[in-house]
Amino acid sequence: TLLPGGRALSDSAEVSAVWGDREGGRSLAVVPAVWVRAGGLAAQEALWSALVTAEPDADSTSMRDQLTCHALGAPTKESWNLEPWRPTVDSFTLLAAGCNP
Repeated sequence: TLLPGGRALSDSAEVSAVWGDREGGRSLAVVPAVWVRAGGLAAQEALWSALVTAEPDADSTSMRDQLTCHALGAPTKESWNLEPWRPTVDSFTLLAAGCNP
């Protein structure tokens, strides 16, 4: 399977990103590639870049913070659910709320 730009799916930072509805509204379920889960800051940047290219509606400070929180605090969780309606909060509050303030 090829992605925009002719990249193979296995080379992508994301396996999938699907919009749906959760308890508070619209939600983007992101499944990062294995190498992103095991990677550091560069892997997170690659995922964020791929994500906002594929899903421009995801480009918000709150969703970026949620993604970073999941990468740090829940790297093995099956999918990382990012919600645009969640508030932008400080890092401590974000982590204390399990990435979902």
